[in-house]
This record gives sequence, C-alpha cells and structure tokens, in this order.
Amino acid sequence: MLKTLFLFLAHTASLVGYDAIIFDCDGVLVDTEYLKFLAWQETLAAHGVPFTIEDYKPLVGHSTSKILQLINENKHVSLPSGIVEQKKQTYRQLQVTGVLPIRPMVEFVHALKGFKLALASSAAHEEIRVNLQQIGLQDAFAVIVSGHDDLENYKDPEGTNKPKPYIYIEAAKQLQVLPENCLVFEDTQAGVEAAAGAGMTVIAIPNQLTLNQDFSKAARVIRSPEEFSQDLLLHN
Repeated sequence: MLKTLFLFLAHTASLVGYDAIIFDCDGVLVDTEYLKFLAWQETLAAHGVPFTIEDYKPLVGHSTSKILQLINENKHVSLPSGIVEQKKQTYRQLQVTGVLPIRPMVEFVHALKGFKLALASSAAHEEIRVNLQQIGLQDAFAVIVSGHDDLENYKDPEGTNKPKPYIYIEAAKQLQVLPENCLVFEDTQAGVEAAAGAGMTVIAIPNQLTLNQDFSKAARVIRSPEEFSQDLLLHN
C-alpha cells in the first residue's frame, strides 16, 4: 500500500485525489528537534529549572509559548513570558551553526516539482527561512505559513497555533484548494491533530522524540524516514 501511495504521489498525484501536498518543517524536513531541546535546556538551566529529554518529548510539536505554559504546569514553576525570547535567541545561535536535512523527505519534495506544495510550520518565518536555505528548499514551496506570524486573523482564546487547525486552513486558502483535497506530512501529535482538524489527510512520520505520541488521527504512520526512503527509491 505504501509503495502504491508514493508512486502515485511522485508521478500521478491527481489519481489519488490530492490537489496539494503540505509539509511541516522541523522534524519532517530538517532534523532540528534536538537543537530545540538543547535551547530549552540551556535557557531553563539559567533560571534554575532542570529539563531533560524525557521532559521535552511530550511537548514536541507545540508552539514555544505553549511549551512554556506546559513547563510551568509540569514543573510547578512560574517562569516569565520573557523566557520565550531567550529560548528563541539561544535556538537561533544553534541553528546558524548548521541543521541536518532529513534526506528522504527532501528528495521527495524535489520529486514533486510541478505540484502545489506548501509548508506549514509553528515556527517564525525567520527560523523557517534559515532552515530551508540550509537544506536547499528555499524555492520549493508556493506557500509558506508560519503559525507564529501569519494567524493574526484567527481568534481563539486557547491560541491559534498547532494543534489548532488554523495554520492548515490558512495554507489551503492561500493555495486556493479545498482542505479535504490536501495531503499533509507531520511528525508530531499536535501537527497531526491540526491537519486532521482542518479536514486534511495526514501521514505521520515520527522521529525519535515523538515515537510515543498519539497518532491515532493520522491516516497512516510511517515509523522512520528510512522506511519512507526505501519506498520512494523503489519507484524512481
């Protein structure tokens, strides 16, 4: 089934009914989730709060502000909102030293030239720009939507970033396609819930930090980029 799916996607996407394909960025196209953990760990250590990789795993996929809220709840602390900017600055210092592409997915994006492609990331546009430049995909997407910067027209007292569906609704709007005709690749529970909530079909590709998250709303789960790579290479 996977072989058939990716064969259609790479060569005859219209046959499977998708008008557009949308990708998350961190953890799907670039291997940056561990860098984000290190940025959080360093920032929190400066405020006397220990933070381990096990603390971080359930939080992966949420916006920075939501992660701070959850850290305050989980650690029973009251860290100020200014922590968010400190973490971002620390992460950007790590980011500019170089990020690693998730090669099977980057190759897949290149194979989809001519199709409507979008990127929908919780991150700020500047972080997205640096990531895409470093992996050679800066011109690959017709639409790039930042959950941090582009959802000001959506109002929700609980927030508008993932796992809320607004980022994917906005991506479909800018692509001028119906949400139900979009296929999404995500690596986190929050991302899967956002895309599914928008009425899109989602394929989950967990990474080492998100393997134990709940992907029950995904249409399919591919357990490793290597599994994806084998499937794609068999049909090229």
